[in-house]
Formats: sequence, structure tokens, C-alpha cells
Amino acid sequence: ADAARRDAERERARAEAAVALGERRLAQIEAAAANLAGRRGAVERARSASAGAVEVASEAAATAIARLEALLAEDAEDRGRLGDAERATATAREALGEVQGAVRLAEREELEARLALESLREQLLVELAGLGDLGLRHLRAERRGEAPESNADDQSLATAVASFADSGSPAEPGLRAGTDLADEAPSDVARLERGLDAAARRWASEPPAADAPSPARLALLRRRFHELGAANPYAVEEHAALAARLDSLESQRADLVAAVARTRELISELDELIASQFRTTFGALERAFDARFRQLFGGGFARLALTEPGDLAATGIEITARPPGKKAQALAMLSGGERALTAVALLFAMLEIRPVPFCVLDEVDAALDEANIGRFTDALRELGQRTQFVVITHNRGTIETADALYGVTVGDDSISRVISLRLEDATALAEAATAERRREPIIPAGLATSAAAPDEAGSAGSEVASST
Repeated sequence: ADAARRDAERERARAEAAVALGERRLAQIEAAAANLAGRRGAVERARSASAGAVEVASEAAATAIARLEALLAEDAEDRGRLGDAERATATAREALGEVQGAVRLAEREELEARLALESLREQLLVELAGLGDLGLRHLRAERRGEAPESNADDQSLATAVASFADSGSPAEPGLRAGTDLADEAPSDVARLERGLDAAARRWASEPPAADAPSPARLALLRRRFHELGAANPYAVEEHAALAARLDSLESQRADLVAAVARTRELISELDELIASQFRTTFGALERAFDARFRQLFGGGFARLALTEPGDLAATGIEITARPPGKKAQALAMLSGGERALTAVALLFAMLEIRPVPFCVLDEVDAALDEANIGRFTDALRELGQRTQFVVITHNRGTIETADALYGVTVGDDSISRVISLRLEDATALAEAATAERRREPIIPAGLATSAAAPDEAGSAGSEVASST
């Protein structure tokens, strides 16, 4: 009963606590409800005020839209007028540019025509000045519209030309051909200008009835007239100098022709000598190559052939080889070792007919077997009597044939060192050591046996060390 009572009290305490908690939550909820009611009233009031503001804003927006539409319509009209004005302006500018271009073209043509007229007037004045009084008479005849007397004019022109050719100046007083108008008398220039102006006015009002001479005819007459220029007083000296220079150049040309001929003869002789020596050397090389091939291969034969015998400067060489037991074939068809040994045979043949002081061979025996190495070293020894060979190799047979060895070793200190060994000196040292060992005293057998009795292992070790 006490336990049930205690449980009931606990239940009642929990119920009271729950009731108190519920009351507090209810109070909070009532307070929140009151707050929400107040906020609802405020929201209702704000909503009413916002509805009024929205109505006012809607009316203002409608008014603004109406005004915007009116402004857009006015802007469209203004843009249309502006586009029309711009197009009209562009058309006017194009028309103005065309007019200005036409004006500039007309001004340029006018300027060119004026310059051409001035140039023509200056040329005509120069030509008339060269004719002297004859030109003035022609101008006066043109001004009056009369034809000048041809015979008299031709006689005057012939007299002027003859006098000019004899004395270097026109016979009649007047202007000289090829001179500047500013250097002549003012009265002559003024008369020519007045006569030319009068004739030009007449030509402008009444063109000449006769056809004008062609430009070619004018150029021919002008050239013939000016070719009669003044006599050169230094012509004799210039002719003598030119003649002497011509003789010198002719002698130089003759020397050059003779030198070219001699050079060509020398080239021909050299070509013949080179061809002869080449054929002789090639024949000796072919025989030596065949002999060396037989020596290195132990039989067979090898041939050398020129690809273009008629042109030794551009010819090539073909190698045909037949090792023992095989058919004759080109060098490219041989195996690697056979090609290497054939190349060595060709090299040894070259060294045989044209010895050199020394020769360096780098791994030429790498592809050779033991039998070929023996024949290779025999040929090397034979040629070594006249040529010093430096052979770079890893082949033991070649190394055994050498007189001196050079190599690189690394010691315990990791430093590379070059070492050398002459086999003759090594052989002499080995023979000396052998002779020294042979001179050592021989221990009697009984003494050796008695010494070996106490310690057999120690005696055996001494015997092995002595033998080593």
C-alpha cells in the first residue's frame, strides 16, 4: 500500500507539473493570440492604406502610359523626319562630291592644258630661236596670213646650216639653237614672243589650212639640225686617247684568250693524267682487294666494277663478292659479318697500295667469329710493318695480337685512371719471374715430410702458396 501510495503521489506530482506546464503554455498561447490579433488589426489597416495607394498608383501609371504612348508616337514621327533628312543630306553630299570631283577634274585638266600650252610655247620659242631670222619671217608671214617664199627660206636655212657647220655659229644674226632664251638679246626674244603671240591669235581664230607635219618628221629634222653642233677642238686628242685605250684592251683581250686556251689545255692534260692514274690505281686496288678477300675469307673471290667507266668524275663502284661455298652476289646481299669482313678487305687493300703512317680501327671486328678473327689479326700484323694501327676492340683474339694495351679502370677511390701495358715488357717480366722461381733451393723430401708431420694443414697451405 505504501508503494502504491508513493507511486500515486509521483503520478500526482507529474500530473500537477504537467498541468502547470500546460497552464504556462496556455498563457503563452493566449498572449500570442492577443499579439496576433493586434498585428492582424495593424495588417488590416496597412492593407486598407495599401489598397488606396495602389489605386492612386494605378491611376498615375495609366496617366504615365498614356503620356509615354504619346511621346513614342511623337518620337516615331521625329525619327521618320530625321531619316528623311539624313537621306536627303547623303544624297546632297554625294551630289556635292560628284560636283567637287568634276570641278577638280576640270581644274586639273585646265592646269594640264595650260602647262602643256606653256611647254609647247617654250619649245616653239626654242625651235624658232634656233632658226633665227628665218623663224621671224615665218612668224610674220603667218601673222599676215601669207605663205613665205620657199626658195628664199630654203636658201637662208641652207646658208645658216653651212655657216653653223663651218664656224660653230649661225651665219645670220639671230638666236642660236640649243641655247637658253634668257641668254639672248632682249630684242630678239621680244620679237619672237610678239610674233608668236600674233600667230597664236590668228591660229586660234583661223586654224591653218595645211596639215601639220608628223611628230616623226619634226623629230628627224630637229635631230639632223642639232647633230650639226659646234666642232670639237679636242677631237684629235680624244681620238688618240681612245685609240691607245682600244689597243691596250685588244692586247689584254688577246692575253686573256691565250690564257684561257692554255688553261683549257692544262685542264685537259690534268683530266687525262687523273683518268690514267685513277685507272692504274683502280686496277691495283682491284687486285689487292681480291688477294685480301681470299686471305680473310680463306678462298672465294671479290671484284670491283665501275658503274660509269666513260665518266670517271661521276662514276660509282660496285662490289661483287663470292665467299667460299656461296655464289657471287652484291655486297648488300651478304650477311653482317661477311659485309664487315669485305669492308676490312677493301680497307686493307687501300692501305696496301697507298700506305699511311697510322690508321684507327673502331670495332671493325665486332661481327667476326673466332676463325675470321685469326685471319684478321694475321693481315693486321702483316700491314703493321708499314702502318701503325690503333684498334678499339673488345675481342680477346685481337687484344692478344696487340703490342701494347691501353684501357681505363676505376680504383677503390672511384677515380678513373688510364692504364697501359706493353706485352713485350710483360712477357719479359713473366719470363724473369719464372727464371727466378726456377733458381729457388729444393727442400729435401725427408725434411719436408718431417716438417709436415706436426701440422699437415700448415704444410699444405705453404705448398699451395709457393705454387701460386
